[in-house]
Amino acid sequence: MKTARRPIWIWFALAWLVLGVLYAYPMRAAVSRAITPWESVARGMTHVTPVALVAGAIWWLTGVVTWPPRRHWRFFAVHLVAAAAYGFVWLAIDTSIIAFGTGYSVAFEIVRVFAGFQVLDGVMIYASIAAVSYVVRIARQLREQEARAARAETLRMRAELAAIRARLNPHFLFNTLHTLTALVRRDPETAEQALERFGDMLRYVLDVKRSAREDVTLADEMQFVRSYLSLEKLRLGDRLNAVEHVDPDALDCRIPSLTLQPLVENAIKYGIAPRAGGGRLEIGASFEDDALVLQVRDDGPGASSTVAEDAGGMGLRAVRQALETRFAGHARFNVVTAPGEGFAVIIALPVPSGAGETAAAPV
Repeated sequence: MKTARRPIWIWFALAWLVLGVLYAYPMRAAVSRAITPWESVARGMTHVTPVALVAGAIWWLTGVVTWPPRRHWRFFAVHLVAAAAYGFVWLAIDTSIIAFGTGYSVAFEIVRVFAGFQVLDGVMIYASIAAVSYVVRIARQLREQEARAARAETLRMRAELAAIRARLNPHFLFNTLHTLTALVRRDPETAEQALERFGDMLRYVLDVKRSAREDVTLADEMQFVRSYLSLEKLRLGDRLNAVEHVDPDALDCRIPSLTLQPLVENAIKYGIAPRAGGGRLEIGASFEDDALVLQVRDDGPGASSTVAEDAGGMGLRAVRQALETRFAGHARFNVVTAPGEGFAVIIALPVPSGAGETAAAPV
């Protein structure tokens, strides 16, 4: 807080310093004997410094009589009285300073010459300080409102993402457990090894949830996908041919967790598993301009564009919804398919300059 306020008080002090210098010339002209410029500046600062200290009360008052006012007449009445009081306080301070060297009777005679201008100056300076104070306060309020809105939006997005993943995780767990159940009946020894891999996958999901991490590195996500593929390989054998085309520089980029696995699961479920001869699965990650492009393709039967819009199961819809929620229109999610030409999901995520560091997400 102190760091944020310091510039305001610096500008406040500089403004009074300038005002003191401006008063130096008339103060020099008002003295019958010749004085040096430095003496005139000193007299000008002596003239404005006491009332500058009183000006702190104006800042306090603008915090009590806030803008916008509930009753305009009361707002302006309070400030009119306060402005007049400020002008008269300035006049009283000046009179006391002069009286310190000449006595009050002489001081009153001197002050009488410029008393009206002095009070008018005080009213004008009061109005300027009050106006600047309200501008500063309103600007602070707007920044605080924007910060609160940003925090609320972040919390909303996190809640939506949590709801999406809450639907996605049971779906993924059910399908994996179904695979393991079938494997236990066929090959208990292999099933035991598969359960260890499944434990690693479950630990990954739980760690992401426990730490409330929205993002993971692509390397972590790929390791998770490889574990999943190893389980599916046990079920499908040589019918599943998985190939990776991943740019090594992309592995350090951060992406929303559980982005690739649902796409891989979707490709296996609809494009590879139903076919007697299985099929080929391709996973790609590369950079295009300012985007990280992730691709999951299969060489399955594909679908018409109309069917593809509504197809894909819960996992595909959840990933699309999660990206829309998280990136608010800054990410692309495209489905490319046609009958007999396979099924591909292409995701483009914004990446900041220095692409190996983090994937960009609006904050």
